[in-house]
Amino acid sequence: MSQPILQMLGINKSFSGVRVLRDVDFDLQEGEVHAVVGENGAGKSTLMKIAAGIHHRDSGQIIWKGEPVEITSPHESLRLGISMVHQELTLAQHLSVAENLYLGREPLRQKQLGIIHRGSLFQRATELLAENHFGIDPRATVLRLPIAQRQLVEIARALAADSEVIIMDEPTSSLSAREAGEFFRVVRRLKAKGVSIIYISHRLEELHEVADRITILRDGQKVITAPFASMKMTEIIRHMVGRELSAMFPEKEAQVGSAGVPPASNLGEEILRVENLSRAGVLHDISFSLRAGEILGVAGLVGAGRTELARALFGLDRIDSGKVIVFGREVQPTSPSRAIATGMAYLTEDRKVTGLALGLDISANVTLANLKRLVSFGRINLREERKVGRQYVARLRIVTPSVRQKVLRLSGGNQQKVAIAKWLFAQSNVIVFDEPTRGIDIAAKRDVFDLFVELTRMGAGILMISSELPEILGMSDRILVMRRGMIVGELDPRRTDQEEILRLAALGAERAA
Repeated sequence: MSQPILQMLGINKSFSGVRVLRDVDFDLQEGEVHAVVGENGAGKSTLMKIAAGIHHRDSGQIIWKGEPVEITSPHESLRLGISMVHQELTLAQHLSVAENLYLGREPLRQKQLGIIHRGSLFQRATELLAENHFGIDPRATVLRLPIAQRQLVEIARALAADSEVIIMDEPTSSLSAREAGEFFRVVRRLKAKGVSIIYISHRLEELHEVADRITILRDGQKVITAPFASMKMTEIIRHMVGRELSAMFPEKEAQVGSAGVPPASNLGEEILRVENLSRAGVLHDISFSLRAGEILGVAGLVGAGRTELARALFGLDRIDSGKVIVFGREVQPTSPSRAIATGMAYLTEDRKVTGLALGLDISANVTLANLKRLVSFGRINLREERKVGRQYVARLRIVTPSVRQKVLRLSGGNQQKVAIAKWLFAQSNVIVFDEPTRGIDIAAKRDVFDLFVELTRMGAGILMISSELPEILGMSDRILVMRRGMIVGELDPRRTDQEEILRLAALGAERAA
């Protein structure tokens, strides 16, 4: 091989006395896509944030184009030619797409006065977005974009910087299959131009689309670096988790009927019924039911209305007409507090903005939706709160030095586990999970799926919204497919496949037929 464009040698890093990187070596060749994988807490993001100047290494060496360098800030990293697309979005949400793409590098009409040439700004943004097939209005305010489009803006911002090395941390985590396909084409075009890409992803199945080499980290140490084509998926997983991983999806009792059809007796009473739910321009005549012990999968492309349905059921968005019936009683979903009181829970797709109190510790977040269990004479029992926190840290394998650790300081995947723990502690019976495994590694996904099965055995019903079609097929008892705010099909997961789901999601019931 030629001289690497970037080398990291003997990198060590600790936080609050906890060692998160141990003598890690890493190198990146010019024009290659180097995948970095590992479980949550393995050190992937920390290693790359050191390269991006966000964290400072405790010891070790960084070599850029053959010369030792000190990367002390993101500005220094950008100056060298390294940019990072973060898993958690870092956009200025009150600004337009174009303003975000060129923030700090705006074209100026009068340089001395610092007056921005807005016509040139929007023209550049329009050309960049069109070149990379990102169908986004450059004048749109980022706050009003769905999360998938915000992710695309984050990626486009890195492309706008003309960096020689782009670090991509879970870049497709919020993208539909179609958008991810477009994104892989962008990655291949960048590679052809000589751009080097570090690609962090929990979606192991997508790595064959782009990866040249793979480095696997476990418990803060490098396990192996090898050509991606030389490794089988089972071998990658074994290196990641340090053991053989059994089947990805657990067996459900409701899936043992004759001819592969779950017997109705294995499901309980109807706990949720939605009749003709509508919201002008968003949801159209939605009707379905959910039974105790059932996992009802909801599939669809980005913009199909899946999240909007979840928000309406939980009282976050108004509804114009229709009925929501929980345990046989019609309810008015006018607020989250009323929804919680009826036994509903909602794990949102955007954990940082709407799922967690980032400034509070783990225990406080876990108990947040059910504080009444810990209150006596108007005071919270903090000892009991910490006890509950420790129970869920162990149960969900949350990687943290203490339950008193602020959630802000956890990795993205461990933050997601805390968000799930909050609703487990609330003991809700009708649970809406919106992208429940987003940002979670393959071993932790199995833990989450086991919890789903445990919840259904306890009588809960789960409405699972997911862009991951394998988990929709592997976990659901029934599948609803949405398109343009409507339910266009109901499928039996044992008698369908990804192709049929995508066909319905893209074309609707009539054209798919």
